[in-house]
Amino acid sequence: MQAAERLRIAFVVHDYNRVLGHSRYVAELAERFAGAHDVHVFANRFEGLPANIVPHRVPAARFSALATIFSFVVPASLMTAREQFDVVHAQGLTVFNPDVITAHISNARWLEGRRLLEGANLSWRERLFGALVIPAERRSLRDGRATAIAISSALRQDLATTYGRSGKTVVIPHGVDERQFHPGVRLQFREAVRHETGIDERTPLFLYVGDFRKGMEPAIRALQLVPGAHLLGISRTNPAGYRAIAAECGVADRTTFLPPTNQIERYYGASDALVLPTPYDAFGMVLTEAMACGLPVITTPLAGAAELLTDGIHGLFVPSPNDVEGLGAAMRTLSESAATRERMGQASAALMREHTWERVAGRTLSVYYDHIARRRARARTH
Repeated sequence: MQAAERLRIAFVVHDYNRVLGHSRYVAELAERFAGAHDVHVFANRFEGLPANIVPHRVPAARFSALATIFSFVVPASLMTAREQFDVVHAQGLTVFNPDVITAHISNARWLEGRRLLEGANLSWRERLFGALVIPAERRSLRDGRATAIAISSALRQDLATTYGRSGKTVVIPHGVDERQFHPGVRLQFREAVRHETGIDERTPLFLYVGDFRKGMEPAIRALQLVPGAHLLGISRTNPAGYRAIAAECGVADRTTFLPPTNQIERYYGASDALVLPTPYDAFGMVLTEAMACGLPVITTPLAGAAELLTDGIHGLFVPSPNDVEGLGAAMRTLSESAATRERMGQASAALMREHTWERVAGRTLSVYYDHIARRRARARTH
């Protein structure tokens, strides 16, 4: 990565770690920029920060998502303003007046997706979150002085139509860490993880990773239509309600729930396919990670990462998360044919070799230099 000049870069994110989506994105970029550039991270929590990155702890009230967002943004803005940075790179609504803002989600579209699955049955917390966060998000993203990075073309369109953004927006999909996610994990971890979870080596295993609200219920219901297969769900979501659904559907003995892990590659290695019948996902990093490990994926066109895939080549698309019969048919197709899984898995791994974090870092650095050049040009005309 060749740099025209050394930059002083500030990343602003609620948490720094290599597990969660926004946090993982910052870690991948910050660790690649550090050394060649002066990198600072403003966050409330840190886990595994390298010594060559400067931490700044931002105070925040963490008793709810709403409290986190609105208690974090003011001190983060004050703290970043005290120092001179060439680029302040915000992750969503984390700081006022950033230079670059990466949009990881459209919360307006996320709530639309939730309503697709739940109808009018959204909790009061979700309705309150939308009523307060969406207007603030809209004001932040309408600011044309900041360059926006959208993690999918679909999200860029959402920023324009839902939030009225007319400023510069660049699409840079997430990358994959090929050191952690590669087809070799299947040979490395399959036997051990199958033994740990009590899932027979010959049992077709479907993996679900992430927020269970993104489609775990239809995945459980579809499992009824796939005899002999097993579903493994890994999430921070409380699994109690989903265990009840599995029992109701008669598949409790074929459904396993595990907490999140910082070694998710072990479970990609143990599985035969990833299933994510999401009603909305701005990207869906678990899709590309699974593909890099040589797994076919089953998802909907409502996942941003789906724009990278070809139906029937890298996996199978289901038109809607509510189409349980279609989801079951897709799962049954992969369950019954090891040859199909192998063919799609090989194609998926080959595709993901073109989408590395190194490439994402290079494109992001170009965004920084372009933004700085445009800012300097505006300054010269005033």
